[in-house]
Amino acid sequence: MSILLMMGRVLMETFTSPLFVLIYLSFFLIVCLQYRRLEKLSERILDIKRKLYCCSALISVLLGLLGGLLGSCLLIFLGISLDNIGIMQLWLLAVLLMLINPRFICFAYAGGILALFSLLTGIPDINIPQLIALIAVLHMIESLLILLDGHLTPVPMYIKRKNEVRGGFNLQKFWPLPLIALVTAGADTSMGVVGMPNWWPLLNDASAYAQNYSYGLVPVLAVLGYGEISTTDTPRQRTMKSARRLFFFSVTLLLVSVLSFHWDKLLVFAALLSPLGHELVIWLGIREENKENAVYFKPEQGLMVLDVKPGSLAKQAGIKSQDIILSINGRILTSPQFFKELWRYGEKAEMEIIRGEELIRCSIAGYAGKELGIISVPETNSRQYLIIAEDSFFHFIRGIFKRLRRLFANHSIFS
Repeated sequence: MSILLMMGRVLMETFTSPLFVLIYLSFFLIVCLQYRRLEKLSERILDIKRKLYCCSALISVLLGLLGGLLGSCLLIFLGISLDNIGIMQLWLLAVLLMLINPRFICFAYAGGILALFSLLTGIPDINIPQLIALIAVLHMIESLLILLDGHLTPVPMYIKRKNEVRGGFNLQKFWPLPLIALVTAGADTSMGVVGMPNWWPLLNDASAYAQNYSYGLVPVLAVLGYGEISTTDTPRQRTMKSARRLFFFSVTLLLVSVLSFHWDKLLVFAALLSPLGHELVIWLGIREENKENAVYFKPEQGLMVLDVKPGSLAKQAGIKSQDIILSINGRILTSPQFFKELWRYGEKAEMEIIRGEELIRCSIAGYAGKELGIISVPETNSRQYLIIAEDSFFHFIRGIFKRLRRLFANHSIFS
């Protein structure tokens, strides 16, 4: 309770600081701009405006506060001290890796490389279990945020995969996290020491004198991000799978970090598990997306709904994603263009809709001049779409092996 009260006091002081509030608002605006950029891309392809980026950013920021609180409790429970893990080197390495590929800015890659370099050379002198535990905690919080927020306000998109244009969703989220973390305050314990159990901190510094050190609480601002394309699952299904895989990775990484603190032989395994385990999580998501069973497809008859614009007439009428609009005013639909013509020149729309195995009827009247708000799945000859290249370490290695195999094959022919 004493630690929780101290955390609350530090949080209050932090959020009443004009500088911190300004920085946090800046992050909110950056998240808004990122979501707006995604919606603009969707508008160019689908020709429909949504304007949900401010709402999406507000939800992400509020959930980021929750994630920051839970993350702070875990960091302090574990006793992860920021001055023992080479935080500046970690940031610099993450930025350098980002120049190679933007997604490598994740600490899982920089932390694994930094830990391995420290084991091989002794530079920098860092507490590797604490570093790996920090990475595990951040990904554990990220998995929770993906579960809560990943499927909210997904951005509809047409995506081309394997010479096929599919309907799907661009799932990208950003969460600013205000964290409370530990720093070593020094050997002087005369100022407000709080009694703690003998086992704390769980990942204490191995040096003998560290037991006499006191710790301070400082505010830290972190940003977590998530990005996936979903065409073979609904947004909810995809984020649940992703959150489950990432949570399993983070728990495993955290257990290995704690064990490596007590058994040095596991340090190399912990350092390798951080980047390779994270890459495995990404590869499993890519494999899931490369399946043939697209969820949003062009039906034999009618028009499948990819998404429904919030607040639109279709939303008010109860039309949902994956509904198949079979007919309007008795006319069987054959294309989105035919649907638009029937909608534009009618005064009342009587629609037959297939939802799963159920046939339902929907009526909309008095809609003259109003937008229906339905985004349909793409036609087979759709000319505007997004191309997503496969991007994983395993794909990169597979490409190298293919090149080597072709090289050896050509060499054997000429020899």
